[in-house]
Parts: sequence; C-alpha cells; structure tokens
Amino acid sequence: MRVTFDDETIRMMTLFENVTGAPVKDCLIDSENVYFLVEEGKIGIAIGKNGNSVKNAENLIKKNIKIFEFSTDINSFIKKLIPQASAIKIRNESDRIIVEVKVDKKNKAMVIGRQGKNLKVFKELLSRNHRINDLFVR
Repeated sequence: MRVTFDDETIRMMTLFENVTGAPVKDCLIDSENVYFLVEEGKIGIAIGKNGNSVKNAENLIKKNIKIFEFSTDINSFIKKLIPQASAIKIRNESDRIIVEVKVDKKNKAMVIGRQGKNLKVFKELLSRNHRINDLFVR
C-alpha cells in the first residue's frame, strides 16, 4: 500500500527529524496527538537524554507526541506497538491478514483507549506499514 503524505504531515515529519535527529518512517496526526513511527533502532535518539528531544519537539508542535519504533518483523512490530500484548496470533483469511492480540484484562481498556482511539492508531500503522487488514484485542 502506497502512502501519500499531505503538506502538514510532511512539515511535522521534517520538524521532528530536525529536532530529534531520528529518521521518521510514518506519521499520523489527530486533534491532540502526533504519532511518529521512527526507523528501527532509532527510538532512543528520538526520545533523547531524559526525554529532552521529544519534549522540545512537543513544545514546537504544541501537541502531545507518541513515538513507536518500526520493525520489519511483524511480531516484533506489534510487540513494540502494544507492549502489553501477551500473545500475538496472525491469520490469513481469504486474502485478508487479521491480527489477534491477547492482553491482560487490567490492560485491555488502556490498549483500546477512550472510544477506541488507540486501537484506530494501531490499525492504521499496521495497515500502512505491514498490510494488516484488521486488529482485534482479546
């Protein structure tokens, strides 16, 4: 799936890269947050010492920033997106790739987020970067 970025997204990605020094692979923007997907192994650079890099970027952007690390391995990528996942099951059903993530009952609400907001972000990142069609949290 080919992803096209609008002007605002490109500006955000460039600003974040310039402030943190971490290469950005993908970016999602909503009313309150900006979600960055950084290259594999670069999350430490993106966060910076004591979180200074990300704090500086948040002050410039005037939004909360959430950073995720990319991985070419789908299981590793899902584990980095959802660290609370205790089990990951990937199945292929009639040309659709579906991921089921099992989390503890106490973490389920946090993973899904208010009105499914976190789940939507996870689905979008998985769809754009690994061609996953659906994500279920059990």
